[in-house]
Amino acid sequence: MLSKLAIKNIKRSFKDYIIYLITVIFAFSLMFAYNLVTTSKDVIELSDLMQNFESSMYLVNSFIIIAICFLINYTTKFMFTKRSKEFATYMILGLKKKQITRMFTFENLALGIISLIISLPIGYLFSILLSAIIMNFFKLPHLVKITLNIKAVLFLIIYFLIIYLIVLILSYKRLRKLKIKDLMYLDKQIEKPLQKKKLKNITFIISVALGIISLILFRQEFKEGSEPSIQIIFISIFLIIISIYGISITLSDFFLNFIIKHKNIKYKKDNLFVVRNFYSKVKTMSFTIGTLSFLITITLISLNISSLFKNMFDYQLNQIASYDIAIEDTKETFPKYIDTISKNYTITDKLIYNGFINENKNITKVLNNNSWRDIEEVIKLSDYNKLLKMKNEKTISLNNNEYYIHTLKENKTKSINKLNNITLSNGVNLKLKDINFKGYSYAWGYGYGYVIVVPDNAVKNLAKGNNHLIVNTKEETKESFYKDLVKISSPDMCQETKEGYSICYSVSNIIVRGQQEANNKSFMTISSFVCFYVALIFTAIVGTILAIELLKESSKYKYRYQVLKKIGVRENNLYHTIFKQLFIFYLFPIIYPIIVSFSSISSMNKLFKITLETDYQYLQIYIFNIIIFAIFYTIYFAATYFGFKKNIQE
Repeated sequence: MLSKLAIKNIKRSFKDYIIYLITVIFAFSLMFAYNLVTTSKDVIELSDLMQNFESSMYLVNSFIIIAICFLINYTTKFMFTKRSKEFATYMILGLKKKQITRMFTFENLALGIISLIISLPIGYLFSILLSAIIMNFFKLPHLVKITLNIKAVLFLIIYFLIIYLIVLILSYKRLRKLKIKDLMYLDKQIEKPLQKKKLKNITFIISVALGIISLILFRQEFKEGSEPSIQIIFISIFLIIISIYGISITLSDFFLNFIIKHKNIKYKKDNLFVVRNFYSKVKTMSFTIGTLSFLITITLISLNISSLFKNMFDYQLNQIASYDIAIEDTKETFPKYIDTISKNYTITDKLIYNGFINENKNITKVLNNNSWRDIEEVIKLSDYNKLLKMKNEKTISLNNNEYYIHTLKENKTKSINKLNNITLSNGVNLKLKDINFKGYSYAWGYGYGYVIVVPDNAVKNLAKGNNHLIVNTKEETKESFYKDLVKISSPDMCQETKEGYSICYSVSNIIVRGQQEANNKSFMTISSFVCFYVALIFTAIVGTILAIELLKESSKYKYRYQVLKKIGVRENNLYHTIFKQLFIFYLFPIIYPIIVSFSSISSMNKLFKITLETDYQYLQIYIFNIIIFAIFYTIYFAATYFGFKKNIQE
């Protein structure tokens, strides 16, 4: 009998569950799709680093499980509260708490199982879409095969059981504590807001102060040439979380007081009605709003980090691997390298040249030991111009008494441009012609951070430095080819210190563009997929909870809108009022996260800008991610608005 009653209740309440069900199905579908992708043999074999994809997803899924638990528990609590009088009636009629608990548990578990079953085919379709994205990332000529496997299904079932076990335990405890009297008035209970005005003001001021302090601490940790302190970053994150909750609890009071004090705003059109409704709603769920703001903050920061990494690796690839193959080794090994390369690829260009050593260290002193080499790398103008031609860049010219510096972008802020004159270790005096901070290649001066370009005759009597082989190929190089070249490389050179320790130095340095590209794409795939995964799930959770709360209000306060109709408010104006009310409510939780996320990306840009195309590229990234978030957020807003209108019209 109870199972039949539960099924009838599911059918009767399906309208109330629809947005919740869509979100849960979407969340489980994404989880299943990511499980399929990360356990796919074809995906893992794309690159050596892709083996970390699966383990990273297990870590992320632990946070996703907590977020989905929050959503399902919140929705279960909402439906339990809505039906509290119904449960009280059952108890009056003689049903025991155990029976009601079983019925409610059966209803929620049935909805969960339905969501799980529906998510399997949808998740598989999502996995095909993800494989197409991976194919595009790695520029593969064929689609990565994603096959249904037991491991992915088992993990989804395990996640499902963990989530519903936690939620059902919480629901069971909630119901066991309640009596008939509690159930009759449960829908009247609200979150306990701060009552004292003075306490609210103090809380607001402290929360704002903590937010400012945390953002300042975070910003100070991101400096060029230094690593941020993990401890300070965690402290700033902890402070910003407190700030988010504090401001969410108290900001609505300041908003209401501002409107009330300004009569020109207060009595304009429907402002007072909208603000009063907004205030009465926010003060009853201020802690929930704080949690939603926290999830939105994580969402925006995740999107920003993903985009920063993508742009950083795109830029660094051209920095590190400007040529298809760049080798630093002894001249005797170069024929072996060339023979191996020619057997696997068609060589279109190649250059063998040697650098020269300047022992005076003019530039190293200015850069404060930015390089880990003990010498300065000098190359002849003729070799430098050949290198530029191989990159299809314009060549340069130097007079006999001039020199040229090609260095990292990060050295732009240093006083390297003040080196107007230098003296080489062979006694030649040269004056600075220009500095190039763009298009740096590690192939020219690996480990130095710069190269000094001098006229050909200026290297006379300078000691010879490292030997270089630069090769461009017709075909794109592959990651696996790097291992073939490493087998040819000279053995490491070791020397013993005074203390008796052996220190080894690598005689050779090999850069294969295909290997660097594969590593970059692997890291980009993992970071981008993880960040977008978190962003999509969290946005869906926030949108669902806001929709549930507002649609509940449409039924609860339906008479207010009916009164407005009776006093002569036109239908179009009424819908405009509804739109404004919902818009303000959806806008409220995202205001502070927008500020926090902008401050965080501008702070991180201080460190990332040396690896981005421009110093202000982060602004493009931020605006793009706000638009992406707004599109998904607007879908939930639109669904809520039309659902609200429908409830009012009924």
